[in-house]
Amino acid sequence: MNHKNAITMTMLSVIAVFAIASFVGFKIVDTDAATMAVQPEKFVFVEKVSTTALFEFKDGTESMPIQQFTQTSGFGSKSSHSRQTPTFTLEKIVGSTPYLYAAADEAYANVSGEYPTKDFTVTVFEAAGGDVYRSFEYKNCLVTNYVVATRSDNEEGYTGKGFAVVDQFTFECRGYEPHNPMMDKMNIVETAKTISSSDLNKKNQWREQFIPKTP
Repeated sequence: MNHKNAITMTMLSVIAVFAIASFVGFKIVDTDAATMAVQPEKFVFVEKVSTTALFEFKDGTESMPIQQFTQTSGFGSKSSHSRQTPTFTLEKIVGSTPYLYAAADEAYANVSGEYPTKDFTVTVFEAAGGDVYRSFEYKNCLVTNYVVATRSDNEEGYTGKGFAVVDQFTFECRGYEPHNPMMDKMNIVETAKTISSSDLNKKNQWREQFIPKTP
């Protein structure tokens, strides 16, 4: 067997090994962690899983911690050919969210018709730290109800635990898409970077150690 044939056999063996490895296995590739909003220190969440909502309006975006998130419809079927209208509720501490407040105010002032903050997108993240376990993307949304309420633990609000002044929103959307980031990571397969057998005769594809040295 001459030197060039030996090189060819070696390269074919390497290609075969990489092909088998890429066929029978996979590697989970890390993705950038989503930025989660910081919850107030006094609030306790089981397993540290909390909710963050990202609102995308025509004029800007807002991200905020959410204390209560409930999906009220959208999963079930309205008929044999369509799903229910996606709706959900959010509750958060009253705070600096001017775009969201504008969306609520303009929805109240314009019962029917168009207004600047209509048809926004909301992405709700369920995460612990930077690990997102579930996310839900709602599109073409509007505010259908908004109230401010004060919460307390019965009379203990007066005796030490305090009060929480909260925003309560109800949303209706025309688009809904659930996401499963953990499964997405598991399904990512890293393919091997190999040279095809048709390229073996092209010396510019060979690594330096495989190029025959001229005497």
